[in-house]
Amino acid sequence: MNPKSHEVNDVPIDASTAKRTAIRVLIAGLLSNFSVGILYTWSNLKDAIEYSLDPVTGERVYSAWDITQLNVPYSIGGMVFAIILMFAGALQDKIGPRKVMLAGIVMVGGGTILSGVVVHSPSLFNITFGVILGVGLGFVYACPRPAAMKWFHPSKKGMVNGLVVTGFGLGAMWLGPLEVLLLKNLGFSLEQTLWILGTMILMIGIPCALNVIDPPQGYKPPAPAVKEGQVVEEQSPSVSLATTAKTPQAWMLLTIYAFMCSAGAMVISNATDIMRIQTGGENGVYATAVAAILAFMVPLTSLSNASGRTAGGLVSDKIGRKGAYLFAHAIAGLNMLCFYFFFNSPSLVVVGIILACFTYGSTLSITPTITADYFGLKNYGANYGLIYYGWGFSLIIGPTISQVVKSKTGNYDYAYLIAFGLIVSSAVLVYFLKQPKFASEQIVDLEHAPNSGPSGVGVPVASQA
Repeated sequence: MNPKSHEVNDVPIDASTAKRTAIRVLIAGLLSNFSVGILYTWSNLKDAIEYSLDPVTGERVYSAWDITQLNVPYSIGGMVFAIILMFAGALQDKIGPRKVMLAGIVMVGGGTILSGVVVHSPSLFNITFGVILGVGLGFVYACPRPAAMKWFHPSKKGMVNGLVVTGFGLGAMWLGPLEVLLLKNLGFSLEQTLWILGTMILMIGIPCALNVIDPPQGYKPPAPAVKEGQVVEEQSPSVSLATTAKTPQAWMLLTIYAFMCSAGAMVISNATDIMRIQTGGENGVYATAVAAILAFMVPLTSLSNASGRTAGGLVSDKIGRKGAYLFAHAIAGLNMLCFYFFFNSPSLVVVGIILACFTYGSTLSITPTITADYFGLKNYGANYGLIYYGWGFSLIIGPTISQVVKSKTGNYDYAYLIAFGLIVSSAVLVYFLKQPKFASEQIVDLEHAPNSGPSGVGVPVASQA
């Protein structure tokens, strides 16, 4: 057999084909997430619901919506997304990513189109945008990461995770400006805008989903060239969802997700409103600057979110998961204090929003990577789905805190302090995180478990702090 090929199920795969396929899967995974990033454009859609006025009567077009309901679709969509991810992950572990992703793309695109049909009914909109679209997001998001990680050496887990989830953060980069173009520049209604967005999601997402595939069973990516004395990270042993759920590490990671991401979720869901309230809005002293910045707010949050995802994965490969985690927590915590004490001009608010979204994004790449470090890849979809519930909780915690505080005080000041407390609590949990150890009978792929034995397995991971 050619020494440069990998014998898999009696079918050899040459190294060049494997490399090309790995890159194709990585790019397709990034672009599939890129196609469905509409949840992160909620700030635009919320503004359209809240501020659209009838040109004849001057009354709100979507008057059926109470102001206190405006973040409900976003929170439902995020929570459903998180709830379904574990089941979608387990499903793709069994039948592969392609079918699961295709179903997800259809639900996201279809849910967006249906949302345009029922936009005058908040309860029906919560079903189409919250439930249907949320389920679709879970189906899409569950698949590209585990598929891509299987094609690359374990030492590149952070990079692969960071790049794939960057696509989801970048999704608002095209959807957000397109919404502004359709709603404000071309005068399309919200209904028409959602129909167009849903159609484009289907057109971009379906071809990408068709290219996300698992490697053949038994495939092992080639190890990278290393310098003398350099430690090469080996694949962690895999354990079942039941075993994962019994570890304190799983619940610590879930809580870290919930607390740390609450600050970012709060800022992302209220970015345009935060700019208005912190600076005096379009009628204040900074009126011209605020009006210009608001048009680019969603792309700004998207780019910051995406940059954090890429940087978080790459940095965690270099300095360790815990080190990267704690660094992100320090920036996020200080940023919330600055929002409370200092950020009251457009330029400072922009800096604060960038930092909030950047650290939020970095958490969304470090956490899936450390999940693979701790619990392996064989049941990664289900295991990460469990931990991802924490992210879903953050979409309830952050936006709810901000909405309640604003309704009581007219601003977000106390919400920033509450978010700071959550970030500090999360950092304490990160400090106490440790690699779990498993008995040999708990491991479902012993070939990935060097040094396994009855006393338990602890695989040293070079990229761990």
